Amino acid sequence: MNDIRDIEDIKLLVNTFYDKIRQDEMLGPIFNERIAPDAWPAHLETMYKFWGTQLLGEKDYFGAPYVKHRTLPVDQVHFDRWVQLWHATADTLFQGPRVATAKVKGASIAQIFLGKIRFERGQFQ
Repeated sequence: MNDIRDIEDIKLLVNTFYDKIRQDEMLGPIFNERIAPDAWPAHLETMYKFWGTQLLGEKDYFGAPYVKHRTLPVDQVHFDRWVQLWHATADTLFQGPRVATAKVKGASIAQIFLGKIRFERGQFQ
């Protein structure tokens, strides 16, 4: 297995991951409720840019990703599942330093988003 090398690898990772998300019993309904069927291509394109920036230094993503996540009906169990699927997808497709970085960054982003969501809900523990 190779490491993540280019934008085509990012697209493979993102597409495979979101295929799993959309089919997941816990996360699928949340994502499918928030992202209309015809909006998925645009969402995936945004994710290619985001992860390309994170992993390849492409600097194509400019945005505030938390804003779109702040009102999701999610908690720890949802983020844990997201991270589990992200790691499993990455490990199935790739091996190397960039995939390790993808896993660390994914888990870190999940932790930060969960912390912000809990804070905004007044859940300080």
